[in-house]
Amino acid sequence: MSNPSAREVGEWYDRFGGLYGLTMGDSMHLGMWTDGVRAETGELTADEMWEELTRAQDSWTGTLIDVVGLLPGQRMLDVGCGTGRPTVRIGTESGASVLGVTVSAGQVRAGRDRALKAGLSDRVTFEQADAMALPQESETFDAAWAIESFAHFSNRPAAIREVRRVLRYGGRFVLADCYEAVPFTPEEVQLFQAAFALSRLPAGPEDYSRMLGEAGFAIQDTRDMSREFKPTYELIPRLFAARRAQIAELVGTDAMAQLDTVYPRILALCRDKMGYTMVNAVKSP
Repeated sequence: MSNPSAREVGEWYDRFGGLYGLTMGDSMHLGMWTDGVRAETGELTADEMWEELTRAQDSWTGTLIDVVGLLPGQRMLDVGCGTGRPTVRIGTESGASVLGVTVSAGQVRAGRDRALKAGLSDRVTFEQADAMALPQESETFDAAWAIESFAHFSNRPAAIREVRRVLRYGGRFVLADCYEAVPFTPEEVQLFQAAFALSRLPAGPEDYSRMLGEAGFAIQDTRDMSREFKPTYELIPRLFAARRAQIAELVGTDAMAQLDTVYPRILALCRDKMGYTMVNAVKSP
């Protein structure tokens, strides 16, 4: 099976993005627990599990905000912004202007609604764009981040070159995403791609650093966060089961039958074979 195109990824999120909203918290990225340990919480309701996931996501977003170090008056690009919760938060906390780009029209609408409700529409904006061919002018951003969007890109070096192009010299790029800690079988690759419109993941965390270096970035720091994110895969299956009726109503009977079969296998694959890394880099002359 070939890697999905940008159009196919956008269509997937427009159709199934609500599944993430029901089962993964409010930020549409993985959550971080200190040392990869969850506090014993007993029997949680679906809403309580969702809130715990959201708090863990917020913990990771806060860490990334500290790494980026965005200042008032600067301009940042969020590459693959999802529904915009981290985008709005860094705009709120930094005082900077932030542009979120995504291939999903539905996510653009959701992001704009968040910015409007936060009173930040003047400096936190959202556009539909392909990160592998950005429409933005060169050297117009002071910083960029990509939180788990590179897993979708069919041409990651092209996306990295585009980020470098739109950054000013000395601009910071923070990339956080998954890799194959244990090699996937051909069947697992197909399952992964078909279920979530993902491209084949890099074979190790060093692949992201290598691609960034080849594009002209200077690597400042790398962190393997695999352990901290493991509890995500404990909560999502429980939340999926607790909200099964809502999910079925959202996606339809046929899609639900597929999810019942595929979703547990996908989450087990993520738990057992997938790692997570963050790379902090700056644009070199």
